[in-house]
Amino acid sequence: MARTGISRKEQAAASRAELVEAARQCFTELGYEGTTVAAILDRAGMARGALYHYFPGGKSEIFTAVFDMINEAFHQRRDALQRLSSPVARLRAGAAVFLELCTEDDFARIALTDAPRVVPGQSERGSSYALLREQVIEAVKLGELQPVDIEVTAIALYGAVRSAGEYVIGAADRAAAVAEATRTVDRFIDGLSTART
Repeated sequence: MARTGISRKEQAAASRAELVEAARQCFTELGYEGTTVAAILDRAGMARGALYHYFPGGKSEIFTAVFDMINEAFHQRRDALQRLSSPVARLRAGAAVFLELCTEDDFARIALTDAPRVVPGQSERGSSYALLREQVIEAVKLGELQPVDIEVTAIALYGAVRSAGEYVIGAADRAAAVAEATRTVDRFIDGLSTART
Protein backbone atom coordinates (compact mmCIF):
# COMPACT_ATOMS: atom_id res chain seq x y z
CA MET A 1 0.00 0.00 0.00
CA ALA A 2 1.37 3.41 -0.97
CA ARG A 3 2.07 5.87 1.78
CA THR A 4 -0.11 8.95 1.54
CA GLY A 5 1.46 12.19 0.40
CA ILE A 6 4.56 10.72 -1.23
CA SER A 7 5.29 9.62 -4.78
CA ARG A 8 6.09 6.06 -5.80
CA LYS A 9 9.71 7.08 -6.30
CA GLU A 10 9.88 8.49 -2.77
CA GLN A 11 8.16 5.40 -1.40
CA ALA A 12 10.65 3.15 -3.19
CA ALA A 13 13.58 5.16 -1.83
CA ALA A 14 12.13 4.99 1.69
CA SER A 15 11.56 1.23 1.45
CA ARG A 16 15.09 0.69 0.16
CA ALA A 17 16.49 2.84 3.00
CA GLU A 18 14.49 0.83 5.56
CA LEU A 19 15.93 -2.40 4.20
CA VAL A 20 19.48 -1.03 4.27
CA GLU A 21 19.06 0.17 7.86
CA ALA A 22 17.60 -3.19 8.94
CA ALA A 23 20.50 -4.94 7.22
CA ARG A 24 23.04 -2.60 8.88
CA GLN A 25 21.65 -3.54 12.30
CA CYS A 26 21.69 -7.27 11.50
CA PHE A 27 25.20 -7.26 10.03
CA THR A 28 26.47 -5.24 13.00
CA GLU A 29 24.98 -7.60 15.56
CA LEU A 30 25.39 -10.94 13.79
CA GLY A 31 28.13 -10.43 11.20
CA TYR A 32 27.83 -11.36 7.55
CA GLU A 33 27.86 -15.11 8.09
CA GLY A 34 25.34 -14.97 10.94
CA THR A 35 22.85 -12.77 9.09
CA THR A 36 20.12 -14.31 6.95
CA VAL A 37 17.83 -12.65 4.43
CA ALA A 38 14.95 -13.74 6.67
CA ALA A 39 16.47 -11.86 9.63
CA ILE A 40 16.80 -8.66 7.57
CA LEU A 41 13.23 -8.93 6.31
CA ASP A 42 11.91 -9.66 9.79
CA ARG A 43 13.68 -6.60 11.19
CA ALA A 44 12.43 -4.43 8.31
CA GLY A 45 8.91 -5.87 8.52
CA MET A 46 8.87 -6.59 4.80
CA ALA A 47 8.17 -9.54 2.52
CA ARG A 48 10.92 -11.49 0.76
CA GLY A 49 10.01 -10.00 -2.62
CA ALA A 50 10.88 -6.50 -1.37
CA LEU A 51 14.52 -7.35 -0.76
CA TYR A 52 14.99 -9.04 -4.12
CA HIS A 53 13.19 -6.17 -5.86
CA TYR A 54 15.75 -3.67 -4.58
CA PHE A 55 18.69 -6.07 -4.25
CA PRO A 56 18.44 -8.85 -6.88
CA GLY A 57 21.81 -10.20 -5.75
CA GLY A 58 20.37 -10.94 -2.30
CA LYS A 59 22.43 -10.83 0.88
CA SER A 60 25.79 -10.00 -0.73
CA GLU A 61 24.30 -7.09 -2.67
CA ILE A 62 22.56 -5.55 0.34
CA PHE A 63 25.75 -6.03 2.35
CA THR A 64 27.63 -4.05 -0.30
CA ALA A 65 25.01 -1.29 -0.06
CA VAL A 66 25.44 -1.15 3.72
CA PHE A 67 29.22 -1.13 3.39
CA ASP A 68 29.04 1.68 0.81
CA MET A 69 26.90 3.76 3.18
CA ILE A 70 29.32 3.28 6.11
CA ASN A 71 32.37 3.81 3.92
CA GLU A 72 30.91 7.02 2.48
CA ALA A 73 30.41 8.41 5.98
CA PHE A 74 34.06 7.62 6.76
CA HIS A 75 35.25 9.24 3.53
CA GLN A 76 33.25 12.40 4.25
CA ARG A 77 34.88 12.73 7.67
CA ARG A 78 38.31 11.89 6.29
CA ASP A 79 38.02 14.22 3.30
CA ALA A 80 36.90 17.11 5.49
CA LEU A 81 40.43 17.07 6.92
CA GLN A 82 41.85 18.21 3.59
CA ARG A 83 41.24 21.81 4.70
CA LEU A 84 44.14 21.44 7.16
CA SER A 85 47.15 23.18 5.63
CA SER A 86 49.79 20.80 6.99
CA PRO A 87 50.07 17.32 5.46
CA VAL A 88 51.43 15.98 8.76
CA ALA A 89 48.41 17.43 10.57
CA ARG A 90 46.20 15.69 7.98
CA LEU A 91 48.03 12.39 8.56
CA ARG A 92 47.51 12.68 12.32
CA ALA A 93 43.87 13.77 12.05
CA GLY A 94 43.06 11.08 9.46
CA ALA A 95 44.49 8.38 11.71
CA ALA A 96 42.54 9.77 14.67
CA VAL A 97 39.26 9.74 12.69
CA PHE A 98 39.84 6.15 11.59
CA LEU A 99 40.71 4.98 15.10
CA GLU A 100 37.68 6.74 16.57
CA LEU A 101 35.45 5.03 14.01
CA CYS A 102 36.88 1.70 15.16
CA THR A 103 35.00 2.23 18.44
CA GLU A 104 31.68 2.12 16.52
CA ASP A 105 30.29 -1.38 16.20
CA ASP A 106 28.92 -1.03 12.67
CA PHE A 107 32.16 0.36 11.22
CA ALA A 108 34.25 -2.21 13.08
CA ARG A 109 32.17 -5.23 12.12
CA ILE A 110 31.03 -4.30 8.62
CA ALA A 111 33.81 -2.15 7.13
CA LEU A 112 36.84 -3.75 8.73
CA THR A 113 35.95 -7.32 9.65
CA ASP A 114 33.50 -8.53 6.99
CA ALA A 115 33.97 -6.25 3.96
CA PRO A 116 37.50 -7.44 3.13
CA ARG A 117 36.10 -10.97 2.76
CA VAL A 118 32.78 -10.10 1.11
CA VAL A 119 33.16 -6.98 -1.06
CA PRO A 120 35.38 -7.41 -4.14
CA GLY A 121 38.55 -5.31 -3.97
CA GLN A 122 38.28 -4.46 -0.27
CA SER A 123 41.16 -6.70 0.74
CA GLU A 124 43.49 -4.39 -1.18
CA ARG A 125 44.72 -0.94 -0.24
CA GLY A 126 42.30 1.62 -1.64
CA SER A 127 41.62 5.34 -1.65
CA SER A 128 42.65 5.82 1.98
CA TYR A 129 46.09 4.43 1.22
CA ALA A 130 46.40 6.58 -1.90
CA LEU A 131 45.48 9.70 0.10
CA LEU A 132 47.92 8.81 2.88
CA ARG A 133 50.68 8.28 0.31
CA GLU A 134 49.98 11.69 -1.26
CA GLN A 135 50.24 13.32 2.15
CA VAL A 136 53.57 11.61 2.83
CA ILE A 137 54.87 12.89 -0.52
CA GLU A 138 53.67 16.42 0.24
CA ALA A 139 55.07 16.35 3.78
CA VAL A 140 58.51 15.31 2.51
CA LYS A 141 58.43 18.02 -0.20
CA LEU A 142 57.49 20.66 2.39
CA GLY A 143 60.17 19.46 4.79
CA GLU A 144 57.67 18.37 7.47
CA LEU A 145 58.94 14.79 7.24
CA GLN A 146 62.53 13.65 6.89
CA PRO A 147 63.62 12.44 3.45
CA VAL A 148 62.26 8.89 3.43
CA ASP A 149 61.37 6.19 0.96
CA ILE A 150 57.78 7.12 0.08
CA GLU A 151 56.50 3.61 -0.62
CA VAL A 152 57.97 2.00 2.47
CA THR A 153 56.86 4.86 4.70
CA ALA A 154 53.32 4.95 3.32
CA ILE A 155 52.92 1.18 3.59
CA ALA A 156 54.34 1.13 7.13
CA LEU A 157 52.16 4.00 8.32
CA TYR A 158 49.05 2.57 6.66
CA GLY A 159 49.72 -0.84 8.19
CA ALA A 160 50.35 0.68 11.61
CA VAL A 161 47.05 2.58 11.57
CA ARG A 162 45.09 -0.46 10.35
CA SER A 163 46.70 -2.68 13.00
CA ALA A 164 46.00 -0.08 15.68
CA GLY A 165 42.38 -0.12 14.51
CA GLU A 166 42.24 -3.89 14.97
CA TYR A 167 43.64 -3.41 18.47
CA VAL A 168 40.86 -0.91 19.24
CA ILE A 169 38.18 -3.23 17.88
CA GLY A 170 39.36 -6.12 20.06
CA ALA A 171 39.77 -4.07 23.24
CA ALA A 172 37.42 -4.44 26.20
CA ASP A 173 37.66 -0.68 26.76
CA ARG A 174 37.61 0.83 23.28
CA ALA A 175 37.74 4.43 24.53
CA ALA A 176 40.99 3.77 26.40
CA ALA A 177 42.33 1.74 23.48
CA VAL A 178 41.68 4.48 20.93
CA ALA A 179 43.44 7.03 23.14
CA GLU A 180 46.51 4.79 23.45
CA ALA A 181 46.44 3.84 19.76
CA THR A 182 46.25 7.51 18.74
CA ARG A 183 49.21 8.38 20.99
CA THR A 184 51.20 5.50 19.52
CA VAL A 185 50.49 6.49 15.90
CA ASP A 186 51.42 10.07 16.78
CA ARG A 187 54.75 8.81 18.15
CA PHE A 188 55.33 6.92 14.92
CA ILE A 189 54.74 10.13 12.94
CA ASP A 190 56.91 12.07 15.42
CA GLY A 191 59.77 9.72 14.58
CA LEU A 192 59.51 10.70 10.92
CA SER A 193 58.92 14.38 11.54
CA THR A 194 61.50 17.12 11.18
CA ALA A 195 59.73 19.19 13.86
CA ARG A 196 60.57 18.85 17.52
CA THR A 197 57.63 17.57 19.56
